[in-house]
Amino acid sequence: MVHPDGERALARACQKSGIPQCVSTSASFRVEAIFASISAPPVLDTPPPVPMTFFFQLYVDKNRAKSEELLRTAERLGAKAVFVTVDGPVQGKREADERVKADRELAPMSGMRARNDEKGSSISRAMGSYIDPTLSWKDVEWLRKSTKLPIILKGIMTAQDAVLAMQHGIDGIVLSNHGGRNLDTSPPPMLVLLEIRKNSPEVFDKVEVFVDGGIKRGTDIFKALCLGAKAVGIGRGFLWALNYGEEGVKKFIDILRDELETTMKLCGITDLSQVTRAW
Repeated sequence: MVHPDGERALARACQKSGIPQCVSTSASFRVEAIFASISAPPVLDTPPPVPMTFFFQLYVDKNRAKSEELLRTAERLGAKAVFVTVDGPVQGKREADERVKADRELAPMSGMRARNDEKGSSISRAMGSYIDPTLSWKDVEWLRKSTKLPIILKGIMTAQDAVLAMQHGIDGIVLSNHGGRNLDTSPPPMLVLLEIRKNSPEVFDKVEVFVDGGIKRGTDIFKALCLGAKAVGIGRGFLWALNYGEEGVKKFIDILRDELETTMKLCGITDLSQVTRAW
């Protein structure tokens, strides 16, 4: 609904700009197809590692064998970490999606397909139909057995859960409210970042902390880094830019980079390693 090249155009722009890409289980193409246009031809039956840094965002399937196969594929292609989505056990109330009909496969990796009947239109019903709602802290052991990749929990929204992640030996967390599309009254992730910084600062010593949601300008990136975030994630901005294909995404990245560098200069710093809470 944005651009026919979808995540493939995002991959090309991210590679050229030197930033990572996080590929979702719900992507419009299989992960192999997304990176095919930037990868060298495979040697025999063994695909080469993807020539850029990428992460794989896993929505845990009710059929765990499907998730395990996706994890093996991500490892084989050279993913640097798996981002396990924990903030969407059920689909949120998305009225816009309820009105959108589709007549084709929506996400080949998850197997989601369109459904249009008297119960409603396709996208809002299909998006979360395969997700396992029983996922809990007990499944950390299953994740560790299923992959050698670092495990990042995406969707942490309280300092208490951040501490639990630390206690479970999780490698990283993403403070995310799913773009405000699941629970519309959830707090901004930036406020959760501040809460953790104030009440549980020890988390930053043991766990890499990332933030997504509400990151729209270079100044937002700067604020997150000042509060201790390792990096930020952006969704909507990239989708808006994708309306103009690969070049639109590249331009968006250039704008963010320029805004961040301008903010740094105005604050009197020359390297992001100098960023502290003092700013």
